[in-house]
Amino acid sequence: MGAPVDAVSVPEANVRIGRAPFLVAALIPPVVVLVLALGNRTLDSMPGFQPSFLAIVWVLDLLTAFLLFIQYSAGSSPRLLPLACAYLWSSAVIVVHSLVFPGLFAPTGLLHATPSAAPWLWAAWHTGFPLIIGLSLAPWPRRLAHQDQDREPAANDHRRRLTAIGLSCTVVIAAAAAVSALVTAGHSHLPVIIDNGDYSVLTRRFGGWIIGANVLVLGIGTIRFLRAGARGLEAWVFVAVVASCGDVVLTLLARERFTIGWYSARVLALLAALVVLTALIREITLLYRRVRNSANQLVQHNAELRRANALRDHLVAVVSHELRTPLTAMTGIGEILIECRDELSEAERDRLLVRSMALTKRLSMLTEDLLAVSTIGNGELHVSPMPLTVDEALHECAATFPTLDVQVDCPPGLRINADPMRLQQMLTNYVRNSIKYGAPPILLSAAPAGNEVELRVRDHGTGVPPDFVPHLFDRFARAEQARTGVFSGSGLGLSIVAMLATEHGGGFGYDGGPDGASFFIRLPTPPGDLPGAHTDTAPSPTTSVRTS
Repeated sequence: MGAPVDAVSVPEANVRIGRAPFLVAALIPPVVVLVLALGNRTLDSMPGFQPSFLAIVWVLDLLTAFLLFIQYSAGSSPRLLPLACAYLWSSAVIVVHSLVFPGLFAPTGLLHATPSAAPWLWAAWHTGFPLIIGLSLAPWPRRLAHQDQDREPAANDHRRRLTAIGLSCTVVIAAAAAVSALVTAGHSHLPVIIDNGDYSVLTRRFGGWIIGANVLVLGIGTIRFLRAGARGLEAWVFVAVVASCGDVVLTLLARERFTIGWYSARVLALLAALVVLTALIREITLLYRRVRNSANQLVQHNAELRRANALRDHLVAVVSHELRTPLTAMTGIGEILIECRDELSEAERDRLLVRSMALTKRLSMLTEDLLAVSTIGNGELHVSPMPLTVDEALHECAATFPTLDVQVDCPPGLRINADPMRLQQMLTNYVRNSIKYGAPPILLSAAPAGNEVELRVRDHGTGVPPDFVPHLFDRFARAEQARTGVFSGSGLGLSIVAMLATEHGGGFGYDGGPDGASFFIRLPTPPGDLPGAHTDTAPSPTTSVRTS
């Protein structure tokens, strides 16, 4: 078994996603350059923009963190844990950032915030977010990267993962609270980085470090993709890192709020929050579809198994009955020959022996039917054709049923190329079908049909119901009168005939009319035999099904 793939993705939904994430990532740098080229022209302030922006990003990041934690707890890659922490960090810092942002909840912000509190929290947000993602994308020791993926998940593994989630959340929330306390209550320990809305000081003194952190993570992601390729969620994480870099660059170079660069940076921040969540939802949807398809397949398989069990029970019952009848007769014949041997004449003993041989042959045909079903199902059915005289073959079949009115009508000299045992198997199945569903007398006939010979078994019963004719040669198919118990049968005989005739390179079919049912098989003449100048007789206006 190969090593598991170390990928940030939902289990069983790790699919290639094409070029979409790479195209989006490739478009971000030109857009950033274009926005910078437009200059830092100040636009009108939109009072509802900032609270709406922060609320949307907070919801997206919190939902993303929640789904990532769920996937990690379900047994996904351990790399999902730091990725979830990155989005949890973002959503936690956004809450305090919103409270201290001037004009949102109070003219100067809440929590006794100074003007520099919001920029400092923005810096913590856009530094911590990419660095924690970097932990997810960075090279991991193999044992740590593949933990729990080389063995079946157990209850203690799930508890351990839940514990890891709890500890991670505690650390992230505590870190966010510490940073928030520092920039509010401890603001005297931090330098002022904004002056009347101009945060040029932030750009000059700390911009390089913030951009460097983002570029470092971007480099880690790029190296990982070049080495291992990107699949599924991982590719969209890379897009989020690129968008975060663009957000940082545009915000820092804008130097003040409500400029083209500042608004464009907010759009990239939304993109960084949205792409991973969208990829997660897509993968969860794919996983749901696969689970649903698997469930539908299980329902179908269960239905097939129930049908197979019912057919098995039916087949066992029918075969037991079919075997019991000749066995009982053979036992009776044996007891008569043993107990009344001195009282029977030689002619009577011969008649009983002939009867016993016929029953033995019928048992042999029943056994061959069961073997044929098995070998046909495994694709192992073979026939050994040889030249046979049709008249002898038909009389041999008729002798198998000495107590029945079975008649033979065959012109002399007809020959076919067929396996002797399989030919008797086909004819016997036709006769047994006529016994069950037809009425005597039963006529075995043969006639030339071009380069083939057509052998027919005809009875004088009521025929086959017209609506059932298309299913006559289906396996386990039985007409309504058989299914209701009027007649017993396995539903295999005619299907075996169809498969054996096809294996011989011949055909099979049924002609039904008001005066009885007529089944036929067409088999080729021996190689080298000259075809007779025969043509098919015109078919009577009957309901028929045939394959040739």
